[in-house]
Amino acid sequence: RLSAAVARSLRPDMLLASLSLAAWQPPLAPARPRCSPVVGMSAGGGGGEAATPDELIGGAPLLVFAAEACPYCLELRRELASAGLEPEVHMLDASGREALRQRTGQRTVPYVFVGERFVGGCDDGPEPWMGAMPLLRSGALQQLLDSGSLPADAAALQATARTPVPRRNVALAAGSALAAASLYAYQRLDPLDPVTLLRKLEAESPPLPQALASGRGTLVEFYAPWCAECREMAPMMYRLEKEYAGRVNFVLVDGADPKNEQLVSLFSVDGVPHFGFISAERKLLQTLIGNVPRQAMEASLRRLL
Repeated sequence: RLSAAVARSLRPDMLLASLSLAAWQPPLAPARPRCSPVVGMSAGGGGGEAATPDELIGGAPLLVFAAEACPYCLELRRELASAGLEPEVHMLDASGREALRQRTGQRTVPYVFVGERFVGGCDDGPEPWMGAMPLLRSGALQQLLDSGSLPADAAALQATARTPVPRRNVALAAGSALAAASLYAYQRLDPLDPVTLLRKLEAESPPLPQALASGRGTLVEFYAPWCAECREMAPMMYRLEKEYAGRVNFVLVDGADPKNEQLVSLFSVDGVPHFGFISAERKLLQTLIGNVPRQAMEASLRRLL
């Protein structure tokens, strides 16, 4: 075990290298698909020399580049299978991710190609209305596979892909009223918007080396400002931090910020929100990914006490 004095002097990457990963647990899949930051993953697939992404693109009608532990990639593959589509799937290694990032300008997995055309990741892409999930929901993905072209009216496509069909019933009306009341109550109690709240929590977080040298357990949360689940969980995480103050360190890291790329890689972050629970002995006890219920979050926090 590193002494506190030594721990303060080490860089975060050196500290994290001392963490035991033996107790790593499978991630909790998020409630709905979101794109995830690209991180280091092991190459998948069969034996022999691996093909590069450039060599693979165009070789299949529907091609998905994914990461093995990425719940968003798994969710996309399930949705495609439900629609009767069978993409060719390849797992990325570090060089493959960098090649696709250079080719597409996107820092997320999965990468989805129809022929040689890049259509995006889960729900974002080279155009605001693109992304595999919106295109799948609107039927445009099937049209692109069948004819090689997309509908000319992108605005109509965007509305079709992203706007849910209204349900005109009493339950919806009651739910809307309840949601409005809840939002009003939340804004009275927590006037900060979720992104501002996340930034505030990050700004107030202790540096990771300091947290690891404190003798207390540490929860490291990786988030991204564009992540819907991160924003939804922000009020709950804010309250939990207050409840566990002085007993558990809360460290927030913006996984979309390039300056944190080394930490993203060290923690093998392939989806946000990503929660790493580190014991006082600097052992990584558990990893959770996605919109974690409060009961499950508290159960994991109690392991750090």
